[in-house]
Amino acid sequence: MSATSRDDVVRSVFSTTDAEQGRAYLASAYGTDIRMGAPTTSSRAPFRHERRATAELALDSVRIPAEAHYFLEPGPHLLMTQLLSGRQDVDCAGTDTRWVKGDVMPAGRPDMPHRTHADHVESRTARMEPELLRDVAGLGEEEPREPMRMPRPQEPAPAAHAAVWEAATHRAWDLLGEDSAAGTLLSRDAAARMVAAVALSMFPNSYTEHDPLASGTGNVGEATVDRAAQYIHDHAHRPITLTDLAAAAGVSARTLHDGFRHFHDTTPMGYLRRVRLERAHRELRTAEPGEGESVETIAARWGWGDPHAFSAVYGRAYGTPPSRTLTASGLLHD
Repeated sequence: MSATSRDDVVRSVFSTTDAEQGRAYLASAYGTDIRMGAPTTSSRAPFRHERRATAELALDSVRIPAEAHYFLEPGPHLLMTQLLSGRQDVDCAGTDTRWVKGDVMPAGRPDMPHRTHADHVESRTARMEPELLRDVAGLGEEEPREPMRMPRPQEPAPAAHAAVWEAATHRAWDLLGEDSAAGTLLSRDAAARMVAAVALSMFPNSYTEHDPLASGTGNVGEATVDRAAQYIHDHAHRPITLTDLAAAAGVSARTLHDGFRHFHDTTPMGYLRRVRLERAHRELRTAEPGEGESVETIAARWGWGDPHAFSAVYGRAYGTPPSRTLTASGLLHD
């Protein structure tokens, strides 16, 4: 096994052709007992596990060139898996479901155990921390701290949703890579939030049963909202959560939503994205020739890991492509 870390990302790669070593490693990685069959004699593919992880999101790429049986107890995390090849038969609370290539389903739930039979599978799994899921769902500290509940029985996500999930996890995987120029602290945080948001939207769950924009607990004054807005302006260069903003304002998350909608016509996190876009715009306008700045590096520094998505947002806000703003900046400095 090899492991590296840079900034806030820990990366590890394990590969072996020994079935027992593969079984032991996967059992340790997922905290479960695994019974493993022997690899097929015609297969020379190794057991392989690669992980790219931050504090709130871990992405795993897994290959098991054999049959495997395992049982996962409910835990605090949500594990969402897309099957890339092979098949899995999953028993969740007495309901049997077969997964085939392309299917996306929860592989580990905080509310129910899973018993799985995997047959020569390759998969990509996202493990999301409960604090990330709660924050993306708009749950503040005032909301009950209960494990996420999901309905049963459960079928794989529709193909259109699975395609969105695949795109989101693929983008996040790239941003967590060691050689990603766009993999900055803010772009990785944004990617984790994107993956969590897609996961929450794919299946009904108790975290999204409420309406985070529903009326809060009372009226909120402009001074209260200003405290949260000032926190955003002071800390926009760092990851910020809804919990951070509610604490800065001294009110509940729902009340803060009310205030931002009333005074700024957006959500607290929408206001944060607006401020970061303004910072990126400022840097594009003032970039010095010869410093090696590009639209991609500036966008990534302010949380956009995808320069095409940044260009679309920037164009809507400023009526011109960011590349033109950067070019104009260079002409002004000549």
